[in-house]
Order: sequence, then structure tokens, then C-alpha cells
Amino acid sequence: MSEREQKAQPRKASGRFGPRFWDAVEREIEAFDPADFAAFANADKLDIEPRPAFERALSTRLRALVRRRWSN
Repeated sequence: MSEREQKAQPRKASGRFGPRFWDAVEREIEAFDPADFAAFANADKLDIEPRPAFERALSTRLRALVRRRWSN
């Protein structure tokens, strides 16, 4: 097919941003529960004490995730 014929053919409509984007949006919306987060954030104490190594690893991982998510 020549370039002219290709340009003459109507283009297929595609969803804005594509399906992978909307899958990610859906996952984020379903994953966040404000009531659960508020209960967690307002808790004075957890039922268990995490090991210091786990606490450091979790803190490092969360910092990296926040940086990756919000830095452009």
C-alpha cells in the first residue's frame, strides 16, 4: 500500500491514554480506602512492634515509591 493510500484511510479511534493507563487508574482508585487510612494514621500504637530492620527497609521502600510517583 502506498503512502498516499495509507494517509487516505481513516484512522482507528483509540481510547485516550490507552488501556494500561486506565488499568493503573482503576487499581489506584480501588486500592485507596480513606477510612482505613485515617484509622491507621490516627492509631497511637500498633498491636505488634516491627523489627528495626523491617522498619528501616519499609521506610526506605516507601520513600522510593513516593519519589517515583510524584517526581516527573
